[in-house]
Amino acid sequence: MAAKSSISLVSVQKPTANTPIEQQITKIGSFREGKRISREQFWVDGSAIYFQLRYGKQPLELEKGKSTLKAATFDDLVAQLDEIKTITITGGLDEALSACAQAVRTNFKTAKDKKVAKGA
Repeated sequence: MAAKSSISLVSVQKPTANTPIEQQITKIGSFREGKRISREQFWVDGSAIYFQLRYGKQPLELEKGKSTLKAATFDDLVAQLDEIKTITITGGLDEALSACAQAVRTNFKTAKDKKVAKGA
């Protein structure tokens, strides 16, 4: 397309108003208020609160074999999630996200290959 001089095109994506981490922080607040919630990524076991980091359905490992945050209080969990959000924005999770994305792609390819083999 030959763009006219009055047209201003840029290559950007609309920012998401509510990131998955922010959604979970909101759910934590609702849970604390006694409201019923669904699809939460956290659970309470004894005196600890756990939150599994995920990329889609794939656990997001920040250290080898470790993808779950552990907190003593909901305030501590929210603080940890805020820190994860900051680390993500500054690119600190790029390597982990890339590895996770590759695992997801591999899972899709494996499933597709099985489907093709079944049909043959």
